[in-house]
Amino acid sequence: MAMNETRYDWLSDRWVIFAPNRENRPDQYRQSRSNSPNAIMECPFCAGHEHETPKPTLVLPENNCDETSTNRSADAAKRVRLAWQVRVVPNKFPAIHLHEPHSDENIRAHFQASSATTVSEGALGGSSVKPLQTWQANHLFQRNTPRGAHEVIIESSVHVDSITALPVDHIAIIFEAYRRRLNHWRAQRDLKYAVIFKNYGADAGASLYHSHSQLISLDFVPRDIEKVNQRLVLHHEQYGSCYICRLVNEEEERQQRILYSSEHFVALCPFASRFPYSFSIIPRAHKSRYEEISQAERQDLALVSKKTLAALESAHPSAAYNFVLQTSPFGDCYEQAHHWRLRVIPRLSKVAGFEWGSDCFINTVTPEQAAQTLRAHLS
Repeated sequence: MAMNETRYDWLSDRWVIFAPNRENRPDQYRQSRSNSPNAIMECPFCAGHEHETPKPTLVLPENNCDETSTNRSADAAKRVRLAWQVRVVPNKFPAIHLHEPHSDENIRAHFQASSATTVSEGALGGSSVKPLQTWQANHLFQRNTPRGAHEVIIESSVHVDSITALPVDHIAIIFEAYRRRLNHWRAQRDLKYAVIFKNYGADAGASLYHSHSQLISLDFVPRDIEKVNQRLVLHHEQYGSCYICRLVNEEEERQQRILYSSEHFVALCPFASRFPYSFSIIPRAHKSRYEEISQAERQDLALVSKKTLAALESAHPSAAYNFVLQTSPFGDCYEQAHHWRLRVIPRLSKVAGFEWGSDCFINTVTPEQAAQTLRAHLS
């Protein structure tokens, strides 16, 4: 099997991941399979099917249950279901492989003989992104074998298709799994960034019905993430304050786009949101790293997430959506400027020709109207 690789688009200053192996992953939506009892019996994420996934990297609650048997009785499957609530496993069809850089001696010799092309500071609008070592010195065709990880967070041993079907205490355990895995990957010196995301529904990129999310860690910071962080740093340098802290304070004073407020979090529809009904859940306390979240904050985040996502599902029952947990890149350079947040992006409209041609988006629903509608659907 060909190894995944990244290729560098010099003109847009962006790396692209090529992962042909992901074409082989099962897709229940594409196969028009329903969420029927037969489909549930075949679900690799349900209790009793642990042997169908790779060995877990984390099980919560922590336990010593045996997951090695491939022939489980009904009683054994029940015991496993009671033993775990959240499992984290390596993705069987990863976009990023966990491995060392390419070991071919000829390639290494070529690396040593060729000076890798870099993007100088200011050459691309102040870009600080520097391409990794490449197989060619020619900047038109730079490629690299990336290092990182791709994990699946199985959010329940019971077959549910939405996180909103789970109790708040259970959702808090999911957020604890996020914290632990981000801590683990941040501790790896050669990795630079990690993102946790959920694809809910076929239009959002989901391939299995069973509620789950994913984590991808990378040995580079994607260009768009780097650009956002540069803007956050610029604001902090100019005003001596965190942009997102300031934004939350201003939004709470205006109360036009607030969806829901709690002790630790504010959910709001962004002033210039690109997609209808998108919203962000933002911690009130300034924390650049999600991993710094306290137990009380995790419990509160679970409640806020369940309420707001349920409101979205109630307002648009057939809508697919993504949620993305954005924490600071690895390292200490963004501590004062960066502020982690959870973004929810409904897939209610299609990105069309104008958007692709201009990178300027047309949104048919104002964030003020979106917040009002979603508030009306809060349970």
